[in-house]
Amino acid sequence: MTQQPLLQVHNVSKIFGATRALSDANLEIHAGQIHSLLGRNGAGKSTLVNIIAGIYPPSDGAVLFEGQDLRTLNIFSRQELGIRLVPQHENSFPHLTVAENIFTGLLPTRHGLVDWKEINRIAAEELGAYGLHVDPRAKVSELSSIDARKLNIIRAMHSGAKLIILDEPTTALTNRERAELFEFVRDLRAMGTAFIFISHYLGEVLELSDSISVLRDGRMYPVENRAEATEARLATLVAGEDVELSQRHRDEAPGPEATYVVVHGLASEGLQDVSIDIRRGEILGVIGFPGSGAREFCRTLFGISKVTAGSIVADGKELHLSSPAEAIRQGIAYISFDRHREGIMPTFDVNENIGISSQAGKLRRAFGFIDLALQKSLSNQYRDALKIRTNSIDDDINSLSGGNQQKVIVSRLLNTDPRLLILDEPTVGIDIKSREEIIGTVLELTRGGMSAIYLTNDYEELLRVADRLVFFDEGRIVTVLDNEGITIEQLTAIRDRAKEGV
Repeated sequence: MTQQPLLQVHNVSKIFGATRALSDANLEIHAGQIHSLLGRNGAGKSTLVNIIAGIYPPSDGAVLFEGQDLRTLNIFSRQELGIRLVPQHENSFPHLTVAENIFTGLLPTRHGLVDWKEINRIAAEELGAYGLHVDPRAKVSELSSIDARKLNIIRAMHSGAKLIILDEPTTALTNRERAELFEFVRDLRAMGTAFIFISHYLGEVLELSDSISVLRDGRMYPVENRAEATEARLATLVAGEDVELSQRHRDEAPGPEATYVVVHGLASEGLQDVSIDIRRGEILGVIGFPGSGAREFCRTLFGISKVTAGSIVADGKELHLSSPAEAIRQGIAYISFDRHREGIMPTFDVNENIGISSQAGKLRRAFGFIDLALQKSLSNQYRDALKIRTNSIDDDINSLSGGNQQKVIVSRLLNTDPRLLILDEPTVGIDIKSREEIIGTVLELTRGGMSAIYLTNDYEELLRVADRLVFFDEGRIVTVLDNEGITIEQLTAIRDRAKEGV
């Protein structure tokens, strides 16, 4: 006898005004199954999971859970049935304890008072049962990124989750933390919990999923033969066309004689005695766990962190980078890992977002006026060059997908004509096509002489683009290697040995 699916989505469509966001989507998920959803930003993934969770009603079609039609049930009723959405961005209460977060809205009482002893006891049992070994009385703000992600899932399990929707859960996690999270999810799957896993990383999807569906332009394309799925096949399904993965060729790597920037004995908060040369036209790959000095190095070179010792010399001239504005004047640009807090300017349109960093430079005219015509002309050029998908550069930046927002940020910084571009997790949370277009732009510009520093935890991506690899730990450079024939397994082994001081 065939087991009834836990979740059934039948011919579900969703229309917002004149936009058809989802068309006749069909999906079945069984208990103890991990089903991945792939697709560009705006392809319909969020619309579908929001309909399943009860945030949006469908325009047509039906969603069944354990055979029950959910049409009349709101998000809270669906949560009681066992459907839980764990969003990409943190949704815990950082200033409350771990136990308080687990029991949010469900605090047990005794004689009309909250029974804190019982809360901490039960929380400790549940944390231990799910393999999260933290103090239930600790503040969530004190947890590591991976433990905070696990806590969000345990909160869902405490509430009786049978189906958990994980939306980009690996964002900003290291490879080791990703592996730890995946093992945690697999353990819950073995207990019968089902998952919908949303990710832009094809390697993750292939590693974790039992089944896969691709959403493109609101339509669903199931991957019929999971065993034969490959990254190339999935990339083609996501984009609707063949996607060529950008690749740096070794003959493009500059030699030591092309030295452009010399960093000597550099120190700042979280960084100590760092010395390295950066070559003209080079892509320098940077590797390190959070707090290792990798990100601190990038942010110090952009004037975010104050230099306390050492020097930065470019073309024989010592740079005094007192602020990001000064770094831009000296030809250094930085793309932050957090485009929401340090990237896009949400109240500005696309044109203003692209032009803002150049208004004190090439856009400035006499008496402090801004050449608005030139700004528009340059914004249109970058829109075309980076294939930014927008109706007009006057559109609100918030109307763009994540990938296109990231292209706007890249455009803004390229508009400052940098000689050194620092990229800090530039492709996190964006679709495959946008990722390759951004990487392709960086490769092209470095061929023209621009240097780049590339920090990412996506090691497959890093090995495709970097000329040299620099490993950080405890605020110092511990290893520098030419990127010649190194595999991901070798890279992670080198990184782990550096962390262990071997």
